[in-house]
Amino acid sequence: MQTAKPTKRKGEGFMKKRIVALILAAVMGASLTACGGGTGESGSGNSSSQKSNTESSAETSTGTTDGETFKIGVFQPLSGASAAYGIEARNAIEMAVDYVNENGGFNGVPGEVVAYDTQCSVEEAVKIASKLVNEERVDAVLGSLLSSEMFATGNTLNEAGVYTIGLGTSASWMQEDWPYVFRASMNNGAGSPTIAKMIQDMNCTKAAVFYGQDDAALSAYSLFEEAVTAEGIEILLAETYDQGDTDFSAQITNIVNSGAEVVFMSTIGETAPIVAKQLRQYGYDGVIISKESFMASQIAIAGEENSNYIAFVNPYVTYESIDDIDIPEVKEFAEKYAERYGEINKTDSSYRGWDSVMVMWEASKIAKSNDSEALKEATNQISDLQGLGGTLDFTKGNREGYNEFNSFILIDGKNVLWSKWMNEGGYEDYLAATGRDK
Repeated sequence: MQTAKPTKRKGEGFMKKRIVALILAAVMGASLTACGGGTGESGSGNSSSQKSNTESSAETSTGTTDGETFKIGVFQPLSGASAAYGIEARNAIEMAVDYVNENGGFNGVPGEVVAYDTQCSVEEAVKIASKLVNEERVDAVLGSLLSSEMFATGNTLNEAGVYTIGLGTSASWMQEDWPYVFRASMNNGAGSPTIAKMIQDMNCTKAAVFYGQDDAALSAYSLFEEAVTAEGIEILLAETYDQGDTDFSAQITNIVNSGAEVVFMSTIGETAPIVAKQLRQYGYDGVIISKESFMASQIAIAGEENSNYIAFVNPYVTYESIDDIDIPEVKEFAEKYAERYGEINKTDSSYRGWDSVMVMWEASKIAKSNDSEALKEATNQISDLQGLGGTLDFTKGNREGYNEFNSFILIDGKNVLWSKWMNEGGYEDYLAATGRDK
């Protein structure tokens, strides 16, 4: 095994401390390349609650427009490279708001969704956030699943005093002093100590990293580096790529030749399955740890065999079939989603969208008001709300709903609890199947 000092390519100067201006500049520059090719009109609103999975623009919004409504602004990437995730998030949000309306609304007021397509563009997201505040005059916002877009818009929404729940998973934007901005999904950074423990479970001491240049990937890599270094795990090599790349042969060859015992993959969207597939094609058969769940949509791209031994820390997992789901709340959600949209959800963005609406609804019940100030204070009191990924508890003072996460590993297309895999012979079977000693 090589024991050379770690090298970082194309991202060598990345600082462990957040440098807001540099990160924002990087993600703004990368966003157009990463998510280009959108087909929706710039800033076009999204309307029908029964909208197809590919439609991205229309004239009106969900819910009723007769009389008073609780107006919820939504901005998601509905076109471009992350469209599959944004569309599922929007779908689940619309489904959840309709569910709330069928059950009394927000303190008796029907919810109305006004959705916009960011086209995976930070600049477009900034324009939309301003429009939602100043023109649409929304009562609340459900923000983007792309952390770069949340990072760029959070201050605008917070300064306007608009109650906001963002769907992005990067640690960075939630470290800002934005008391009106919350999250009801995974904080990838919070899983880093658990990932370090997983590596220790396998007695591995040498890791390699493959990471992107977006905010979420950079943040997750930095926190991973901090967590594993503290546990004496050496990062032999850190490789990166430019958004839009699909040929990672040079970087992966370096990783395979480095002697790494485990690979940490900090990427977003459809890049992850391409990287996983190429790692397998170039001969790496060890455990890959992803910064976020490796979803059914990604398994379909990478292939089931290539997805074996991909592990992750997350409150959510996705399923190929409703029959595979053994969590009652998740099964009920998947059945509703499939009935409405014609197929089971393939990404965890749909879970994030549903949970965010449920938190907003719960806050309105506690507050007995739909005012942003009241919703903000009420959200901080939520302690035992059942979400699709477990219990949502906002009483920790960090504006985060999920504070505990499960660990999973993919075996033959199925999500297996890491603890079960380690304790019931799964690790030994992996060593026998691959011929590895770690």
